[in-house]
Amino acid sequence: MSGGGGSTTIEDTASQKALAKIAAQRFNLYQQYYVPLENQFIQDVFSMADPSAYENVSGFVNALQQPQFQAARRQMEQAAFAQGIDPTSGQYRGTAAAMQQAQARGMGVGTAEALSGQTDRYYQGLQNVIAMGQGQAGQSIAGLSDVGDLSSRRAAAEAKSGLSSYLGRQQLLGTAVGTGVGLGMASGTFGGNKGGG
Repeated sequence: MSGGGGSTTIEDTASQKALAKIAAQRFNLYQQYYVPLENQFIQDVFSMADPSAYENVSGFVNALQQPQFQAARRQMEQAAFAQGIDPTSGQYRGTAAAMQQAQARGMGVGTAEALSGQTDRYYQGLQNVIAMGQGQAGQSIAGLSDVGDLSSRRAAAEAKSGLSSYLGRQQLLGTAVGTGVGLGMASGTFGGNKGGG
């Protein structure tokens, strides 16, 4: 039997030592720069579920939607005044009430969609936090402008619908009056030729 009394420790090679040094440097850089960014991102994601974030979304959406309805209301007023409709008449008040209902409906639905979009953004953020923890790439989170754009389009559609409904009724009323006058003149009701020659 031979008994070797030599050391069983294997020394790292120069290349292994260099790789270990690079790995340590990368880990330190990660801790110094990337971890604070990760922590900030996680904090930002959790702040999306805060009630104040939802209030901000509501205010943002309201600011986007108001001009759409104000423009539609101005168009409705101009059309009514051009036709000589009395602003104190029941017809005008009814139309104004219909526009207000369209605005309330549009803003309600638009705000609900925006708040739902905010919840979606929060859950997208949570998925990204989990992906980071697993060393996977995250996906982009919808921006607040995306949420606002959806609500703005909803407001524009509701405002346009309310205005179109009003203008359509006015056109129909004008056509009916015009047809009545035309028939009346043809039959001589309005002092035209009564068929005598």
